[in-house]
Amino acid sequence: MARRFGTDRLLAGIMAVLLAASSAGAADEGGARGAGREAPRIAVAKFDYKDTSGEVRDQTAEHAARLDLFRTRLEAGLTGDVGAYAAVPLGCMARDACSLETLRPEPMLRAARAAGADYLVFGGVHKMSTLVGFGRIDVLDVAANRLVFDRVISFRGDTDEAFARAADFVARDILRTLSAGPARAAGGERAGSERGIR
Repeated sequence: MARRFGTDRLLAGIMAVLLAASSAGAADEGGARGAGREAPRIAVAKFDYKDTSGEVRDQTAEHAARLDLFRTRLEAGLTGDVGAYAAVPLGCMARDACSLETLRPEPMLRAARAAGADYLVFGGVHKMSTLVGFGRIDVLDVAANRLVFDRVISFRGDTDEAFARAADFVARDILRTLSAGPARAAGGERAGSERGIR
């Protein structure tokens, strides 16, 4: 009985040492990976806007502010988590012409490459009526000039809150899709997602 107790203590001690070494090694490896791996860089362009609601009151300034809210909220959602994505500004952001519709595809692609972006987010919002809006959001793999995410969303309301909720939803969807890996992001969800912005 005494011998068995001594053997059990010896085995328990060996296991404790092995577990401690294993944990320390994993922590060191994880730290090295975290320190050595740079977050992918993402650029969020301005979004185009179209209003076919037919409302009489001029809401141009309000819609411009909401579109900017949508863009900045989306960017914050993509870069807020530690190590998710790092935001890089496009060189055209100081000008009005920094959306796909205003700048056009080739200059937009050049701007993303000049900014050092790994991914480019762009799209537009269409106000159909007082209550219904649609958004089209695309994410481009800049090096490959290939879409890895394309969605059409709908949302209710023409308010700051509605635009913020839509941006939060899109940010979560982008993060979920891109984290699923290249196969799903590249072609799994929608036909035609292999195309770029040429």
